[in-house]
Amino acid sequence: MKKVSIISTIVIVITFVNLFLSCKKDESISQSKNTNSLKSTDNGENQSEEMLVLGEEINDPYAYSNMQLAYTNLIESGEIAPEEIYPNKIYVRFLPENEDQWQELKQDESLILYDYPLNYEIIEYGTYYHDPTLPDSAITWQYSVVPSDYQFPENIYYETIYNVYIPPMDQIEEETEDNIYEEYSTFYGKLLYESYQLTGNIDEELEQKMQQQKAKKKDKKWHPSGTIYVYDHLLNRLIPLKEAEVHARYCTHIETNLTNSNGYFYMTDGFLYKVNYAIKWERGRYDIRNGSISQAWYNGPKQKSSWSLNIWAGGKSIMYATIHRAAYKQFYGSNLGIQRPTLAVGKTKICYIDAYGTGVYWGSWSVLGIAPDIKIWGKDINNNYRNTNIIFGYTSHELGHQAHSRFIGITQFWQTSKLIYESWAQVVEWALTNDEYHTLGSIYNNYNALYYDHENGGQDWTKQDPNWEYSPIFVDLIDNFNQSIVYGSSHPNDNITGYSLQYIQNNILDDSYGLSSLYNSVKNHKISGVSDTDVDNLFSLYW
Repeated sequence: MKKVSIISTIVIVITFVNLFLSCKKDESISQSKNTNSLKSTDNGENQSEEMLVLGEEINDPYAYSNMQLAYTNLIESGEIAPEEIYPNKIYVRFLPENEDQWQELKQDESLILYDYPLNYEIIEYGTYYHDPTLPDSAITWQYSVVPSDYQFPENIYYETIYNVYIPPMDQIEEETEDNIYEEYSTFYGKLLYESYQLTGNIDEELEQKMQQQKAKKKDKKWHPSGTIYVYDHLLNRLIPLKEAEVHARYCTHIETNLTNSNGYFYMTDGFLYKVNYAIKWERGRYDIRNGSISQAWYNGPKQKSSWSLNIWAGGKSIMYATIHRAAYKQFYGSNLGIQRPTLAVGKTKICYIDAYGTGVYWGSWSVLGIAPDIKIWGKDINNNYRNTNIIFGYTSHELGHQAHSRFIGITQFWQTSKLIYESWAQVVEWALTNDEYHTLGSIYNNYNALYYDHENGGQDWTKQDPNWEYSPIFVDLIDNFNQSIVYGSSHPNDNITGYSLQYIQNNILDDSYGLSSLYNSVKNHKISGVSDTDVDNLFSLYW
């Protein structure tokens, strides 16, 4: 275990003291258009929200032992091989002891990790998996297919399951509509077909058609592709889900790609028969989890055709998708020029809880082990799923905390008053959520989204509010709305407008630890048109 310095220990204590104070405040406002009756659809099949259920073990045609037998059969039948075949992959599983080891694996870009075995049929699709032989509190086995010369980490336990041979798929003919069942013209196409046949993985319908042609014919490779859409409550429509990591695999042959701005994906390498489709809710800088320690998935159908998925409201999957949308915007997308929440080491763990609550930022401490950095709860007090714009906002708020801590340093962050760090998270939530929906409103000509004002910018705030630290003081530097005129003198007199989120961060935020230092920092960085009197009036109700 790594040693923890005294200063880190002190900060960790402060972190836990502030733990539930640094949450997104609860909103019990009723929500419209909560279409909980809608479900995800993928070519007519619905996914269970529970744990994935495995069936029988598959005799993997890509296992080297099977490929070697197929190779021998072809040679004995008179085929001429361009070269000998040797294992070029290893099918393995890792068992991380703790979060640090898991993060170490996740940071290895050569690894595509699954938390369920690849050589088993899936008989019930679900959003997560945990090996039933392991305690619920343990990180489950992580399965992967690695290059044969892979250098395994010395500190992480692993087991080799079997060696694998993936033929050069670029030397197998493409499938065409004119004649799907023409014979392969390459040795590798025949080798792959022979191994599928030996292991009992030939598609029965295809085999019947081949027999009807009275000749031994081979199916040609095809490229998995498809389009992913997700429902949005405010827009009241499906929108493309961009930058989601889609997987296509048959046993240990794995291909991945990201959806583009239209929600479309295409695998550059081909397959012979059906593939298992899936979305892994993870990117290089963040990891979305089902609960604290289970990877979140959308496990789609097994088929030999493109995958058209519509993720509707009413389950965990739309929550994962919406968290992904908000996280992508802050980590990779258009974030109005502010600090990104990217950690110096490891991925941000965003934990989705399928229960009543809002959100919390834990502090990104590796010494906390399995604890997630951020938690997002998906249901309101009536046990209904929250609308997508609310979940987008909650995620933006908690990532705003993390970006703030990255900007000024984690130790300094926890020495900052709750008024400052919660008000900053409020303006990040408000600004980024508005930006997202104003952009979508323009794209889809949707009035509600185009003129959306997320949670009204907290303009109904007063000092008597039990959650008064969640104030609009940063919002009031940007917007052009004076709440004292609309709501009365118990609300701030806001005659200030014109600041940008980026300007506030770069010029005001790093000198703001409490109300007094914020007040001085704003006065020291007034923009054109703002007077000392305007600043005095805005701050007068906060003292």
